[in-house]
Amino acid sequence: MIMKDALQNGKITSNPTYEVDEPYVGESTSYVFSPDECWAIYDTFPVRYRLIPMFGFGCGNRQAEAFGVCDDVIDSTRSLLTVRRQALRTKETRYKRLLVERLKTSPRLSSKHTPMPPYLLEAVEEHTERFPPRATETVLWEHRRKIDDCKRGSTRALFWTPHDNLMYCSYFNEALWKPALLKLGIKDKDGNLPTFHDLRHTFISTCLQNGIPEHTVAAWVGTSVEDLRRTYSHLLKDHADTHGAVAASLTARPKLSAVRDAA
Repeated sequence: MIMKDALQNGKITSNPTYEVDEPYVGESTSYVFSPDECWAIYDTFPVRYRLIPMFGFGCGNRQAEAFGVCDDVIDSTRSLLTVRRQALRTKETRYKRLLVERLKTSPRLSSKHTPMPPYLLEAVEEHTERFPPRATETVLWEHRRKIDDCKRGSTRALFWTPHDNLMYCSYFNEALWKPALLKLGIKDKDGNLPTFHDLRHTFISTCLQNGIPEHTVAAWVGTSVEDLRRTYSHLLKDHADTHGAVAASLTARPKLSAVRDAA
């Protein structure tokens, strides 16, 4: 990721790690929330911010992607969320909170599209009526250019802190996320609090366990099929048990009576 980031921002002209095999990633040990836990988090969160975790477990968004949702990426007619921005506050942005039109995983992937469940569309409509989106600047990022050298545009962001800043991870995690999980008593097997990223893991795991093709899930969440297979290999193995009998029946030798009838 360091090399990818350097390439994206013009620090280097080529990535020396290109086509180098990544370290083996074993079976994922991330926390998988139950539907009851997801909705308990929604109900426990302050009304102004309860939509944010819903983008995690309902669409598989990363935290910075959920923070960066604006009203121009929600297509209620097609029930579709277009993810193309992140809300960043890093050294790259000089620790200023900025919306950057760039995805995390690939400099050549400008956006990804995820279906929005009906309950999420209803929640967004309710949220925007109660808390109208507010205008802010967005960085129109270009591959291999530094953020400071990129053009600026405007958009209307859904989520703001009480101090009228764009949402950022330290405030969200300490003031909203951790208090909600502590109140609900949600912990992993080692007694640790799950992270926001576990909502994304829950979305991916649920999709794979219910037979949604891996290439479809990979496109929705903005990752490669190879990365998906490395991280969720244990769930893909389950597909052999779940769908193996069906696949086998499709190529089984026809029964003799069926063959005679066909003749």
